[in-house]
Amino acid sequence: MLAGCGQQTLYTGLPEKEVNDMVAILLVNDISCTKVAGAENTWNITIDPTQFSQGVQLLNEAGYPKDTFSSLGETFKKSGLVSSPTEERIRFMHALSDELAETITHIHGVVTARVHIVLPDNDPYTEKITPSSASIFISYLPQINLEDCAREIRQLVTNSIEGLVYDKVNLSLFPASNPNDRLPFTTTKKPTIKNIFWVKVSTASIGPFIVLLGTFFILGILSGSGLYFFLQKKSGKVTEAAEQTSE
Repeated sequence: MLAGCGQQTLYTGLPEKEVNDMVAILLVNDISCTKVAGAENTWNITIDPTQFSQGVQLLNEAGYPKDTFSSLGETFKKSGLVSSPTEERIRFMHALSDELAETITHIHGVVTARVHIVLPDNDPYTEKITPSSASIFISYLPQINLEDCAREIRQLVTNSIEGLVYDKVNLSLFPASNPNDRLPFTTTKKPTIKNIFWVKVSTASIGPFIVLLGTFFILGILSGSGLYFFLQKKSGKVTEAAEQTSE
C-alpha cells in the first residue's frame, strides 16, 4: 500500500486485454507497474516514476497502446427510424462476417479469424453480374497443421453466402507467434536479482521490500517496548505484594 502511493499514471482508459498485455511486457522487463480499474469498464496503468520514460519507450517499441479503429458496425450504427438500403446492406455484411469468423474460431487450432465478404449490388435488369467474393484471415497454432482443413474452411464460407462460388474465396493462414497469441512482444531479459539480508529480491521490488522491513522493525520495537513496560509493571506489583505478605 505504501509503495503504491508513489506510482505515476502511465496510460488511462484502455481495454482490459490490452492493459494485461502491457503490464506483462513491463513486468517481464523488470519495470514496476500496477493495473488499476478506471471508468466505464476501462483500465489504467500506473508505474514507478523513476521508470516512466523506460516504460513508455518499451511499450512504443512493442506497438502499445494499439491504435483504435471504427468497425463497420460502429460506422453504420442504426440511429434513425429509417435506414437507407446501403446502410442495411452493410450491416448485413458486417453481421454475416462476424458470424462466420466466430464459427471458424471453434475449429481446433484456430487462434483468431476474420472474414471479409463483398456482396455486389447487381442490377437485376442488366446481363453483367459481378460475383460475390470473400477473404478469410486465420491465425493458428503452429503445431496444428491447419492446411489440411483449408478446403473445408473455404467450403464452409462458400455455402454460407448467397451467390458465392468456391473459386472466389481466398484463404490466408498465418502461424501465431506464441501459443495463445496474446503477447506479440517477447523478451529474453531476466529480472535483476539482488540479495537483501537473507532474501533474494528483484531490483524493481527493493523499495517496497525495504519499506516492509522498516515497518516490521518499527512494529517490533513498539511491541518490545510495550512488553518491557508491562513486565516491569507486573514485576513491581509482585514485589509490592510480597512485601505486604512478609509484613
